[in-house]
Amino acid sequence: MPKQNLKWIYLCILAVVWGSSFILIKKGLVGLTALQVGSLRTVFAALFLLVIGFRSLKHITGKQWKWIAFSGFFGTFFPAYLFSFAETEIDSAIVSILNSTTPLLSMLVGIALFEAAFVRKKFIGVMVGLAGTTALIWSGASVNPDQNYWYSLLV
Repeated sequence: MPKQNLKWIYLCILAVVWGSSFILIKKGLVGLTALQVGSLRTVFAALFLLVIGFRSLKHITGKQWKWIAFSGFFGTFFPAYLFSFAETEIDSAIVSILNSTTPLLSMLVGIALFEAAFVRKKFIGVMVGLAGTTALIWSGASVNPDQNYWYSLLV
């Protein structure tokens, strides 16, 4: 199989896994608490990363560990719990829509902490995405008015 086709297969598998995670969190909350679901997600992520990255551990310098820990806490550990707690009160569809604000937050963190260049086209693209996200949440709020949308702040 050509390498280009394999990349598309990997992309489709990633989309299914990533896209289904929100509904799987919601289904997991039927029999488990938010803490248990978050803990399971963290343990599975750690085991997966350990399996694929075990050989690379010896090449990591002491200075790199702080960034790995920072990335692990803010990219995996905290979101696993916050998403689980959010889904106790709001739909998984709303959580997945809110997750689409990641590019906006990444851009802001990049500009604020890493002196990334401000590119007008990227900013416009992110703002269009944010407007779409906001519109989807407002329409969802009218369909499900009984949900506590303050929990969306956890996402």
